[in-house]
Amino acid sequence: MPEISVQVYFARYGSLLSERLFGEYLALIPARICSSILRYRRFEDRQATLFGKLLLLRALQNNFHDNGVDKFHSLQVSQYGKPFIEGGPEFNISHSENIVVLAFAGNQPVGIDIEKIRSIDMNDFSKELPETAALYEHYDTDRANQLFFDCWTKKEAVLKARGKGLLAPLQQVALNDDSALFENKIWFIKKLLIEEGYCCHVATHMPLEQFTVDYVNLIAGF
Repeated sequence: MPEISVQVYFARYGSLLSERLFGEYLALIPARICSSILRYRRFEDRQATLFGKLLLLRALQNNFHDNGVDKFHSLQVSQYGKPFIEGGPEFNISHSENIVVLAFAGNQPVGIDIEKIRSIDMNDFSKELPETAALYEHYDTDRANQLFFDCWTKKEAVLKARGKGLLAPLQQVALNDDSALFENKIWFIKKLLIEEGYCCHVATHMPLEQFTVDYVNLIAGF
């Protein structure tokens, strides 16, 4: 079976950017996207959204050189709210707590999801993730939290690769170890070790054997 490669970039956004650097970053972003970034009231949300777009710009520049900026400025949003570039490349962005990640996969569909591992109330998720209902009966709390977010990020990565995000119910994604079935299509899932205390998975429609993970320090400058 053919394999594909994925480039993953990530950044931390937990520290407040200086006003000068924030302005310099916004100047790199198309005006219509800037307005969506500035709608957020919390600086964490503004920086997470901004950093996701900057990681995309970095990936495009690395892969398309002089044409990277032009592709970046052609960014659009699908009917499901997923950003895309007409004609490719394919990419997906996720953020949680103070980490933002980007998966970049040429012309192959890709989805990525990252979540900070934390305690949750299973009653809030019994319908969405019924397979996790008994986790806290069979494992200690830390392990159960890990397994819960493993399940969550696997399913969410598949839905995002399909382009539907949380518009489709999580229970429609049937997991089987490192693959999943959704809408009669098999998706392959790879766990990524981005940072301790987080769960992160990437989903592709062919097995993923080659991938890179690069940290980009956007707090210091682009």
